[in-house]
Amino acid sequence: MNKEQILETETDFIQSDKFDDNIEKYGYNDNTCECCGKQLKNKNNAIQTLEGPRVILAKVTNKEIEDAGLNQQGLFILGNDCIKKYPKEYRIKF
Repeated sequence: MNKEQILETETDFIQSDKFDDNIEKYGYNDNTCECCGKQLKNKNNAIQTLEGPRVILAKVTNKEIEDAGLNQQGLFILGNDCIKKYPKEYRIKF
């Protein structure tokens, strides 16, 4: 995919209104859902993001991102409920 194709399919990152409250309540660490701020029971769901953060299709490779001159922000690990906020083509399952 080229830059235009990648950017054409990007979508907004969705963060819960309760994120800050949950971070205050549970703390922030490697087991935190990036969407809602709750602690994860398992880490088997993610979305791929560019700086912004902007969510991109799961099938876009790191090489395609690099070749397009875009900056990847990385994978955001999400809980089972939060991953459902994204269409299937954006979801990464481990």
